Amino acid sequence: MLREFKVPCGDSEKRFLLDDELLLYHFEPKLPSKVTLKDEETKVREALERPIGTDRLRDILEPGDRVVLLTDDWTRTTPVHKVIPLVLQEFFEAGVREKDVTIIVATGTHEPLTETQLRRKLGSKIVEKFKVENHDPDRNLVKVGTSSRGTPAFINRRVVEADKKVAIGGIVAHPLMGYGGGAKIIVPGVAGTRTVDVNHAMGDHQKAFVGIADGNPVREDAEEIARMVGLDFIVNVIMDPRSRIIGAVAGDMVKAHRAGVEEYNKIYGVKVGEEADIVVLGSSPRDATVFHGTFALPTATPFVKEGGTVVWVAACLAGAGDREERLAFRELMSMDPDEMIRSIKDSARRGEESLASIFDWHTCKVLHRNKVVLVSDKISRSEAEEFGFNYEESVQEALDEALRKEGGSARVTVLPVGGLTVPVYD
Repeated sequence: MLREFKVPCGDSEKRFLLDDELLLYHFEPKLPSKVTLKDEETKVREALERPIGTDRLRDILEPGDRVVLLTDDWTRTTPVHKVIPLVLQEFFEAGVREKDVTIIVATGTHEPLTETQLRRKLGSKIVEKFKVENHDPDRNLVKVGTSSRGTPAFINRRVVEADKKVAIGGIVAHPLMGYGGGAKIIVPGVAGTRTVDVNHAMGDHQKAFVGIADGNPVREDAEEIARMVGLDFIVNVIMDPRSRIIGAVAGDMVKAHRAGVEEYNKIYGVKVGEEADIVVLGSSPRDATVFHGTFALPTATPFVKEGGTVVWVAACLAGAGDREERLAFRELMSMDPDEMIRSIKDSARRGEESLASIFDWHTCKVLHRNKVVLVSDKISRSEAEEFGFNYEESVQEALDEALRKEGGSARVTVLPVGGLTVPVYD
């Protein structure tokens, strides 16, 4: 019997039909039926009132403390503007003065936020009332030491010199550090380019993968450096596909984070089992650009056979960019993955800029392992081909073509929110 499936794509969705007999698995996250602003506030308040692994924030802070409040940046959908008033309330109850609070957007090596982006991320009243800065990975840094894995820890000077460090972030799937949140706000968030490059060069470890936190050397290296810096307290939220808060944890950057990971897995975790011939993968909600959309691709590999097809649905709202960028990306993706990772690691050792990032390598591995077919309203067939992707106008066309290629016994797995989904291993 034919059944209709939906995959979120930007502000709308893509629909397609599939015979039930061909379906191996269809994942639907375990989400609350209704989320109100009051529900979101309650989740954050409860987390702040019952921190994990630390005292309550208002008891950690003292009058006269110079406090740095870190937040994630525009590439993350964390609704910081909903969280920050509740965190500041704890500051003021502890006697911290407004003039002693500096908000730093932990951009890592991303572009700084514009005034408009800052207001959208933090709220206009916060931007007007407090000192707000974007992190710069190449200026105003201080070395706090070297990690046991050999990463030189260059960190934003204002963060290092603050009396207390507090962070707001989100727990989401991440192809390199397993999950967002926790110590990631320090590395790469407020780290220098050299620190980020050396840390990320460990990304070829088998545990440096989406859905893995413990034993992940990239994350554990970041956690060690965050301890050197003295990250005092985190507030991490879990969001639904519309970026509404459906869970929150607060407290110690590792203990609270892992509790959040456990909660996240109950919502977005998919047990790894039989591999399908075809995976339909939505990259929502982090798919505003082609490059952000690629973050979802590694999630597909535990669920699809080598040589199988990934039908990749990505909104790409920012469009295709310029032709030079597309052709440069295709050239990168044509590299052998082993050659690419050697280049990345060699560049990190020499302290030189690499032609490719560790995220390029993760994408490259998928493209060499599987046939990836892009479905996007904002990318044309010719533009997709310039990127090096296969392309179809609709999920239905891509799926029908893949089924013709695989034959009548093909099995299909559907992961509608691949940008949030994590594989769970026994």
